[in-house]
Amino acid sequence: MARHTEHDTSRIYPVAEAFRANCLLRDGSLLSEGSSVWRPDVLDQIHKAFVATPDEGDRSFIVKFKDQVGKAGPEVVRLAAEILCVYFLFPSNVGGARKRQVVNEVLGWAGDSLPESHLVSSAFSNGIGSGGQGYNTRRPFEIAFLIDLVIAWKKLPTDRQAAVAADPWLCQEFVDSIDEAESKQLRHMLLYLLFPDHFERIASGNHKRRIIKAFSGLVDSEPEDEDRAILAIRGKLEKLLPNQPLDFYWSPLVEAWYDDSEGASEGAPLEVIQHKKQIVLYGPPGTGKTFRAKKLAERVIRSAALSQMGPARYFQSQSDVAAAIQNNVHRLQLHPAYSYEDFIRALHISSGGGTEYRAGYLPRLIEDIEKKPRAERLPHVLILDEMNRTDLSRMLGECFSLLEDRNQTIELPARDGDGAAMKLRVPDDLFVIGTMNLIDQSIEQIDFALRRRFLWLLCPFDAEALLGAAEAKWKDLKSGLDWDRIEPDFRKLASAAAALNRQIHDSPLLGAQYEIGHTYLLDVVVFLRNFLGPRPTRKQNYLWNKKGEALEPVVQVWNLSLRPLLEQYLAGLDATARNAELDRLSKGLLKPTVTE
Repeated sequence: MARHTEHDTSRIYPVAEAFRANCLLRDGSLLSEGSSVWRPDVLDQIHKAFVATPDEGDRSFIVKFKDQVGKAGPEVVRLAAEILCVYFLFPSNVGGARKRQVVNEVLGWAGDSLPESHLVSSAFSNGIGSGGQGYNTRRPFEIAFLIDLVIAWKKLPTDRQAAVAADPWLCQEFVDSIDEAESKQLRHMLLYLLFPDHFERIASGNHKRRIIKAFSGLVDSEPEDEDRAILAIRGKLEKLLPNQPLDFYWSPLVEAWYDDSEGASEGAPLEVIQHKKQIVLYGPPGTGKTFRAKKLAERVIRSAALSQMGPARYFQSQSDVAAAIQNNVHRLQLHPAYSYEDFIRALHISSGGGTEYRAGYLPRLIEDIEKKPRAERLPHVLILDEMNRTDLSRMLGECFSLLEDRNQTIELPARDGDGAAMKLRVPDDLFVIGTMNLIDQSIEQIDFALRRRFLWLLCPFDAEALLGAAEAKWKDLKSGLDWDRIEPDFRKLASAAAALNRQIHDSPLLGAQYEIGHTYLLDVVVFLRNFLGPRPTRKQNYLWNKKGEALEPVVQVWNLSLRPLLEQYLAGLDATARNAELDRLSKGLLKPTVTE
């Protein structure tokens, strides 16, 4: 059913079963056979130490966690470590080395450790699916939810515990009875770990709702809840796509609902552009705006194809959909010389030696689009890349008002070579996606009337995008060193870069528009491969030494990529002020005080 993933999860399910048998149905232990760790009295102690007295300070999670539970006694510490084991069992976006490090640090407060040979330690090598960056940043709340859930569980009569532990829907009902369960990712993770044949490996309620919306045409009636709805959808999809493993994060399903351009922005870009028809992705350079624009364009076309064709025909017509994505996405790289005459219409010398108006890029594009009847075509998407590098209001001309008045026709102040009035109409199935770098021209200078015709989505530095791109690039290099080994150092790099951007944001000499995009840091992957050599022998300290100072690969990316960029940003300052600011920022990256 839902056990297909890109990871080897064979060692994870036995740990989940041990959690059910030893920790929920008994007061035993996940890590130490014969021990009694998950007792109601110990649960009450950790609730008092951690849940009832939250630490909302700025220190790292592990430092605050030690202050809260480290002094509560060895029994509470061991329970805290096992709670972290459950917390870390599902997510694949935290490396196994980091999971073991955190659990061992907590166990160390009680003089214990997690043997490498232990089933839990080996299960940490992989995960079921990504929890996203939010799962780490909301760790205290997720752990508090787990503690509240198990305390409530222990209050159930023994026979009721057995019944709930054996029935997916009774278990779902119980989990959802805990306060704020609907906002916790661990809610979804636990249900999957305990009942992987009934629940999907989806840790986001928002993702589940989008799947239901995308595939709603498959089910005749609406099931009682989201999880049952998705189970019904899976049943229909398995009949439509037999003899292949199905996962909602794999092709061909993922393209029908998932928008991987939404990670760092508020809201769902697909839903936003479907409402307004035009959107601008803006932010610092190097934050992947063009990449996201292309992905969003693909989603617009796939979503329309799924809606028009219905799921059955959609999956049978993947080659047609792929062709539409290839042919229906149009990208214009704008620049200061690009003008109204290029985009709308311009005066040209005719074959007879006179002058005549000829259509520009947009009218010709619309003419090509409308060669096929509206009911028989999929949407087209126009990407205006770096749109604020030109005089946008002038370039758009009459199109300015037509962005709102779709399917309305206006006459242009021009006649073609035959003397006929030139007309323009923007069809409602032509979507426009703009990208804009904040440093090229302030968004505040964009015409306010033009601003109203677009919706605006910020694309800031994205730590998870950096980690994902770095992992893919590292694996492409085939260095012989597993990503799992170096992932903690790259996670620290992401944290250091985020801290650097906070310094840039707060700097009176720079500001938010000068923050560093995550793509500027990707060269560190190649620098690290060269630093390690063809046969890596290091077991730790890949990007940072034991003192937390940057090693050669990070120093290189600073010297060859980031410092020259920041020098250009600060070019208007006198040398003393510029160098002082660069030295301050370099310490933020090369000698970071980063916390998880």
